Amino acid sequence: MNDYYIFVIYLFAFITVLLIAEIFYKYYHVSVEITRKIAHIGSGIVALTYPYFADNHWIIFILAIFFTILLQFSKHKGYFPSIFDIERKSIGELLFVWNVWLLFLLYIIFDNEIYFYLPFSIVVFSDSFAAIVGKIMPIKKYRLLGSQKSWGGSFVFFILTMFFTFLFIPASNYDDTYFYLFVFVFSVITTFVEAISFSGFDNMSVPVVAIILLYFYFG
Repeated sequence: MNDYYIFVIYLFAFITVLLIAEIFYKYYHVSVEITRKIAHIGSGIVALTYPYFADNHWIIFILAIFFTILLQFSKHKGYFPSIFDIERKSIGELLFVWNVWLLFLLYIIFDNEIYFYLPFSIVVFSDSFAAIVGKIMPIKKYRLLGSQKSWGGSFVFFILTMFFTFLFIPASNYDDTYFYLFVFVFSVITTFVEAISFSGFDNMSVPVVAIILLYFYFG
């Protein structure tokens, strides 16, 4: 498919996700914490299709620039309150945008889809459901380096990260002596990084650490 059409289709898809979050916020009075996750997960699911339809990282790069400008302009003007109407400071939405491009670029460089799918799935699903559980059932809150989390949320993050690690690492690696140890250590370290990240930095810190760990494992 022509790169131009791919760009337009993804542009339309991402804007649609933002508008859906906005509808839930304005007309159904859904909490901004939930609508942010709707936008986060929805955008993530759309982006997870990149390797199937896009083979040029410049398309993703231009999309990242476009949404950086759109989000910054909207934040300044008060648009998209379903994303920005929060009291705490966060740049998570911008880091999310650039995280997608970085992971797609690394996937192309290493010619291995796991460098895209595993770190990004952790950001999209492990992080989102951990935050939701942390809000709905804040089991035993704790604070690390100024970042407040809950043991319930961290446990969900850890379990989902283990699940995605088993899902995306080839089954042939299961015979590796160190595989199960790697899965455990990988999940512990990424959970810890998420726990100490604040202001949305986990959208970049977690995948970067995940990439480093994967590189050492496969290298």
